[in-house]
Amino acid sequence: MAQKSKPMIVKNRRLKMSPGGIITLPVSARKALKMEKGQGCRVTVAVENNAVILAPTNKTGGFRVSPKGQLELRGEAQSTLTAGVGRHYWMECNDGSGVLKLNPFK
Repeated sequence: MAQKSKPMIVKNRRLKMSPGGIITLPVSARKALKMEKGQGCRVTVAVENNAVILAPTNKTGGFRVSPKGQLELRGEAQSTLTAGVGRHYWMECNDGSGVLKLNPFK
């Protein structure tokens, strides 16, 4: 019987977006996106319900995540996280579905 995995919620003030829109994903987030150690990947970025949704994509589409987990957000995704207190955000990692949700602190 397959079990549904519950999302892991990480709420701390260490997660912060730089003024230029660059975020660094911690190891738990990189595991949720199914990244391999020492290799980058590409993700799709969407904004839903005042949260930024990251999901893995193929080799040619989406935005690049560096091997160390750095990702540059642009446009609506960047303004969504900028709206939070001090550009801090918290995240929900779902290893089963491979989706990462970034929510701004209010």
